[in-house]
Amino acid sequence: MSDLPARSTTHTEPGSLPADLTSPPGHGPVERAVHLLRTVADARRPLGIRELGRQSGLPRSTASRLANQLINLGMLTRHSDGQITIGPGVASLLPNGPNPRLAIEDRLLPLLVELVERFGESAALTIDTPAGAHYVSQIASASPVQVPDATGSSIDFHLVAPGLALMSLWPAERLTQHLNQPLAEATDYTITDTRAIERRLAAARRDGYIWTNQELDEEINGLAVVIPDAGPPTAAISLYGPAYRFNPDAQPTVGHQLRQLVTKRAQHLLG
Repeated sequence: MSDLPARSTTHTEPGSLPADLTSPPGHGPVERAVHLLRTVADARRPLGIRELGRQSGLPRSTASRLANQLINLGMLTRHSDGQITIGPGVASLLPNGPNPRLAIEDRLLPLLVELVERFGESAALTIDTPAGAHYVSQIASASPVQVPDATGSSIDFHLVAPGLALMSLWPAERLTQHLNQPLAEATDYTITDTRAIERRLAAARRDGYIWTNQELDEEINGLAVVIPDAGPPTAAISLYGPAYRFNPDAQPTVGHQLRQLVTKRAQHLLG
């Protein structure tokens, strides 16, 4: 990352000033990161990215990028509702600082990184919430074909692999109530037929994993497994990649491999 002043070709959000004009002269990435930490600490309440950008005086894109970096370092924590607070890593800087229990996204971050390195696809952690399958963290792969970052979003359960994996654990009453409601169609591949969904969930219970085929985004496939004994809330780990290479025909054993790895590593990381 360069500390050189931004040139006129720098892209900013509409209505926002470039980062070098919203910070005191001479402020580089380290100073902005510390400023962001102080903003969160001084707020004394959780902040969303929009509010964080407003209070820090940084463009929202800059605040979001720095916040993600600090979250990965444990200095900030993003909660299941997308709000950000000071992370447990800050306490580790003090000689006799407390040792708080890490949130599930912090404890499972090494697993997401390992999955990206091993499978070469993006990995995400999702939890079961009343609003839908809520993405609490996502690590992007280095692939030139990128999957949109869904962190902080709640998506209809039937549209995404982790949502279907979570549904496979639902009691019959909740499942029936959900399937009796109108189900959104995101692409031509979205499956909304009740019986078809029930058959998929039965297969997920049998196999321990479930695939989706371009059901939320065309050309993107997903694969998910439930994390054993993670709840509450119930959580799932998923991989995402371009459909032309990431699919059960091209990689028939990857579902079994993902289930085995998540079961083994999550048990260790969650203690």
